[in-house]
Amino acid sequence: MSVYAKCVDATMPAFEPEEWIEEGKVYPVKHFTEPLNQGEGFAVTIVDEDGVEIHPSASHWSFASTRFEMYTLHLN
Repeated sequence: MSVYAKCVDATMPAFEPEEWIEEGKVYPVKHFTEPLNQGEGFAVTIVDEDGVEIHPSASHWSFASTRFEMYTLHLN
């Protein structure tokens, strides 16, 4: 199973991110976990085309799942 995240909300956060996401772009998901500081959704760690993780900053390693439409691909 592979998980992908299509960005539907690329609005900038209150802080200035080092790396950011593009609306409409689909990213492979490396992993996702429950968030530490959000009441809904979960934290998503995504990677670029080369498999390198995208981190908004040194203190923010994941994105909120509410910024994405999540898709799973199952291969037999």
